[in-house]
Amino acid sequence: MHTTFHSTKPQRFYILDLVRLVAMIMMMQGHTLDAMVSTQYLNLAEFPWNIWHFLRGLTAPTFLMISGAVQIFATKRDEHGNIPAKVFQKRIEWGFILIAIGYLLVFPANRIFDLPFVPPDGWRAFFQTNILHVSGFTLIATMLLMKATKNNRDFAYWSLAIAGLILLFAPIADTLPWFAFMPEFIGAYFSFKHGSLFTLLPFSAYMFVGVGVGTLLAEIPAQEREKRFPYYAFGFGTIALTAGIAGTYLPLTVYPQHDYYLTSPHFALIRIGCVLIAMGALTYLYRYTRSIEEYYSRLGKKSLYIYTTHLILLFGTPWFGGIARGTAYRSLTLAEGFLVAIAVVGFTLVSAYILDYFQRNSKPIRKGIRFSLVAMLLYALLV
Repeated sequence: MHTTFHSTKPQRFYILDLVRLVAMIMMMQGHTLDAMVSTQYLNLAEFPWNIWHFLRGLTAPTFLMISGAVQIFATKRDEHGNIPAKVFQKRIEWGFILIAIGYLLVFPANRIFDLPFVPPDGWRAFFQTNILHVSGFTLIATMLLMKATKNNRDFAYWSLAIAGLILLFAPIADTLPWFAFMPEFIGAYFSFKHGSLFTLLPFSAYMFVGVGVGTLLAEIPAQEREKRFPYYAFGFGTIALTAGIAGTYLPLTVYPQHDYYLTSPHFALIRIGCVLIAMGALTYLYRYTRSIEEYYSRLGKKSLYIYTTHLILLFGTPWFGGIARGTAYRSLTLAEGFLVAIAVVGFTLVSAYILDYFQRNSKPIRKGIRFSLVAMLLYALLV
């Protein structure tokens, strides 16, 4: 008789917060160097920048896998295995908020009243999807699946099965003429051809895999989790990495011609393997940073703020520019780029911690921040 975990919420596993923080730092420095440093100094075809580029590509899978794992630790089922209605509603709403922010960051006009004058190319760019769209949509999908199952083990089995199907179908999906039978704003979720940076196929699979990781963690007794998890992470990570490399070099393939780095299930397995191995390795770093676990836990909870803030600093919004726009784009030396990256990372993390501090310690300030954000958004859209 197997044990199910639906009556209690698993104890927080701080290593997930550490992994998320490291991924956020990698993401911020990656975006900054790529946007600010001249290609004369940063050639992705040469060592060590080809390795740096590959590691940058692991940040999105890491975020998505951690998001899936966190659902297991953040959601408490009742004695019947059901998710409380308020919790379910809040998670669904959060998914739609992520999607909305993804669109707002690339709003095609300065004001709502200017929307009728946006050219077709502007609308096409607006509808292309990024990591926020994929995160929001997949969060909604995983919550619906979680609600349809009665325990986390079944939730994990179905999630891993769906992840496998997504990865297997992704190379075929890449060749389909989605925009021939779908509107632009729907087809963009499935095709890279019009400029989407991230699509549901294959990137949603990473969050579903993360559900499996979270369930494995939850099944390990809390007092043994830190000790045993690295062995599982290294083991499953090595299997995934080996399978991905072996599949890459097989002389036969059942797939039509496709973009290996975007949609290949073999490359996805390599990424999953690398992320799992990195999670196992960071478990050992956690043992030396346990005294500051609350700090990276709080920063981990501010991942959306960190993501949007550093993008706004670099690229601006439809209403004001960022430091990487115009003549500054890819114009710096490597040393100058590193200084800017340190400044962007430092400012973003410090401001995230200050924001978290005030939100935790002052209810009026927390409400004031929300009101101010809504007021500024309305002003930008209407005035």
